[in-house]
Amino acid sequence: MIDPMANIDAAPAGPEMDAAGGDGNQEVFDMNAYRSNFRKMDKIRSFMGIASGCVAGICGLTGLAGLACFIILHITVNLSLLAFKMKFDLHSYSRESMFAFLTADLQKCAMSFMLFWTLFFGLVYLF
Repeated sequence: MIDPMANIDAAPAGPEMDAAGGDGNQEVFDMNAYRSNFRKMDKIRSFMGIASGCVAGICGLTGLAGLACFIILHITVNLSLLAFKMKFDLHSYSRESMFAFLTADLQKCAMSFMLFWTLFFGLVYLF
């Protein structure tokens, strides 16, 4: 068993069907592929938080300008993922709404952004 709470076995490698049955009208959704895609997007978003914090710190942004920089770069990276990797077909890769996809991991990336924003601002302008 991979996850007894989610009722996922390690044996089936193919797509998984809903518990309602398999009469051909059900949506096919592979949870293993979803987890793999989610991990890759999480890595990209985390790196984006670090890189945008460095940019905001080096540019000397303070206050709301730094916050605006983070939000703009976060949405830009998510739109880039949607455009270049998903070809604007979000529902083939995820069951999230567009708003949920664009704002996913916002709090976690904000913490990385704040850390590197203050670090690079301090290194460039204070020391």
